[in-house]
Amino acid sequence: MSADSCSDCFAWGIWRRRGLCAACNSFRNRGHQPGKCQTCGRTLPLKKGVCRLCHCQARAIPRTWQRPDLTTAATTGQQLFLADQIRRVHLAARRPRSRTSPATVRHQPRALCWTVPRWRQDRLFEAARDMSRVTVPDVAPLDPAFTDYVAAQADNHADAQGWSPGLRERVQQSLYLLTAVHGPHETIKASTVATLPRQQSRRAVLRVTEVLATLELLNDDRPDPLDQWIHRRLSRVHPEIGEEALVWINIVRHGGPRRRPRSPATVRNQLSSAIPFLLACSERYCTLRQVTRGDLAEWLAQCPAPHNEAVALRSMFKTLKSQRLLFTNPARGVSLGARPGRVPRPLSPKAIQSMAEAAATDPALKLLIALIGIHALYPHQARALPVSAIDFVRGRLAHGDIDHPLETFTRQAAADYMELRRERWPNTRNSHLFISSQTAYSRAAVTIGWMQVVLRGLPVTAQRLREDRILEEAAVTGADPQHLCVMFNITPETGLRYIRFFQPDPADSDDASPSHLETS
Repeated sequence: MSADSCSDCFAWGIWRRRGLCAACNSFRNRGHQPGKCQTCGRTLPLKKGVCRLCHCQARAIPRTWQRPDLTTAATTGQQLFLADQIRRVHLAARRPRSRTSPATVRHQPRALCWTVPRWRQDRLFEAARDMSRVTVPDVAPLDPAFTDYVAAQADNHADAQGWSPGLRERVQQSLYLLTAVHGPHETIKASTVATLPRQQSRRAVLRVTEVLATLELLNDDRPDPLDQWIHRRLSRVHPEIGEEALVWINIVRHGGPRRRPRSPATVRNQLSSAIPFLLACSERYCTLRQVTRGDLAEWLAQCPAPHNEAVALRSMFKTLKSQRLLFTNPARGVSLGARPGRVPRPLSPKAIQSMAEAAATDPALKLLIALIGIHALYPHQARALPVSAIDFVRGRLAHGDIDHPLETFTRQAAADYMELRRERWPNTRNSHLFISSQTAYSRAAVTIGWMQVVLRGLPVTAQRLREDRILEEAAVTGADPQHLCVMFNITPETGLRYIRFFQPDPADSDDASPSHLETS
């Protein structure tokens, strides 16, 4: 009997024979074949391609409800230990710290009633919490009633949204960890939720945030993406000019006296149109009070289509004058010019052929092409279309002002997509026709970004697809603008814009001839 380190796992202990600890001796006797370890490179008996020492190192890293990462030792190194103590440490970690184990608490009937504390104790020091290394067996809830209440509400939310069993379990595990270390008088920060192990995707973290926001327990401290974008665009502008432009952007974004707030898209478009002028002013001036009317006229004269730039600059200087940051408004009375227009063009035969080949293997793309390219729906109408709009019994596409007959192509495309939808998301409660992995477990419609992903790689956009359908109708009906306005619910100005393709103005020398439509 002698004290030494084990030849396999290097653990220090007292050996009776062969220089191995009891655990490694048992590991060898279980029939594990020797080989080269994929992590440390030693030749030893292996289990799943890894020696026992690397297995112990992987199990020593807390990973919540994930499986151990067998490559941990390759990045973190080996942590040595005393012989025959690893199993005892793991068993001790699984023992509950209270009379009722966390697993028992989770399987008990959920508490449906819980009252918010009347008083809240503010913390003197607010330290950031890192939940990435917290495991379920190590945590006992501070308030079991609060934890049960949140779990019960999450179950109700999961039933209403049609979550899958796997997603439900991951969300419940995350909520258990969060509510176990937060008291009922605390709100849970979104930055704390973001430190949870993300598993295979961000879906569980998003659903946890959704549940906490529904229960009014979320403190959303995430940075605003639009704020970050605005400051990034103004970073190259002179600091004083940037502060003046920021006053204008905040009023456009949040509104003011007699000013209603604008959409984020409008904020982005107006700032993007004004940024080149602000950069040019930063090279000559240190404040917008030095800008003259001549500077504006000179700048707009060199713009190929100055309408958008003129609108943004007039809005900026008018706002700054109303805030008394300028003495005079140099943009007052500046002409906006003609709104930039574009004559719609038909799709080429090559583009149509590539769409047909891609739609043959993608049911979502096939149905999208049918709704926009045949029924001429706007992109936002197609995204907001409910499942009930497809009536296979009556053979109609009906929703609101839309009432079209279902021809063979659209009917087959809708049937193929509905079959795919049922197979991929059998428990979804989303009533929209088009859903994605993110919206299947909520009630929201897909975004324009989803549509861009579906059409990625194709030489066409959703708007171009709809324009091609209107041009085809105009070619068949003799380019009658009144017929286009009635059939597609467009304004007379828009109808005349489509007719310009068949009756081009002499000034539009770059317009294509109507013969291209017949070939497509």
